[in-house]
Amino acid sequence: MQFPFSVKRMLETELRFPQRFTNMVQRNYGLIFFNEGNKRSYDSNHALILDLIGVESSVRDIESFYKSKGINPRIYGAFLPMELEKLKPSLENNNFTIDFLPDRFYHHDQESSLMPIDGLRIERVRNLTIDVMEAIAMEFGGDYTLRVAERHLQHPSYHLLCGFWEGEMVSLASVGIFAGYSRVDDVYTRTDFRGRGFAGAMLHHLIQYHRQLSTNHLYLYSSSPESIRIYQKAGFSLVNLETPIWEAYKILQPIG
Repeated sequence: MQFPFSVKRMLETELRFPQRFTNMVQRNYGLIFFNEGNKRSYDSNHALILDLIGVESSVRDIESFYKSKGINPRIYGAFLPMELEKLKPSLENNNFTIDFLPDRFYHHDQESSLMPIDGLRIERVRNLTIDVMEAIAMEFGGDYTLRVAERHLQHPSYHLLCGFWEGEMVSLASVGIFAGYSRVDDVYTRTDFRGRGFAGAMLHHLIQYHRQLSTNHLYLYSSSPESIRIYQKAGFSLVNLETPIWEAYKILQPIG
């Protein structure tokens, strides 16, 4: 049985999904995610301030925590009403840079108009082969993305799908299954194989694949106009948020 879609529940899922592939500590004001073995991954290394009382000390504690681990401090917005207005003075006092992000969330609520492609073989990958590792490292975000995938694959509710054309890996996508909500991510097509409909076919397959596993609501986020057009054809609709999407960070040292 599927419960009615809730923006609040979707956002709660989004805030906590990194604990599947990184370390997490709880503070009285919120959460800190960190991975000293993958310092370049923002999703693996950021904090959430969930209690907006005493934010000056919270910001200082976050900076101190990451500094002790050689990681540049980063804070993601937690989608709380008026949070940035309350946090901005403390962030600026401590020399954090605030960026507004163009990402938007989309919820799958319509039938897909996309079609499969004959000859494109799509299968779940439980272990990273050399070919898949090379493709992720070279074309899908670099070594830090690879490290996230390696950690993520250890969780049984993470499903990484790879598409193969004439024996060569050409595309991938993933879905992480949580309580009531499933997060679509890692939708990529290799550069040499773009423009041939592989991304759409992969997404169409993922939706059907997910239906066999769960009645969860599917959601994703994107800022790419080209990708968004494909997502809309797959049946995803824009989720209107009442708060902006932002992050704040401070560069303490270059990270190679």
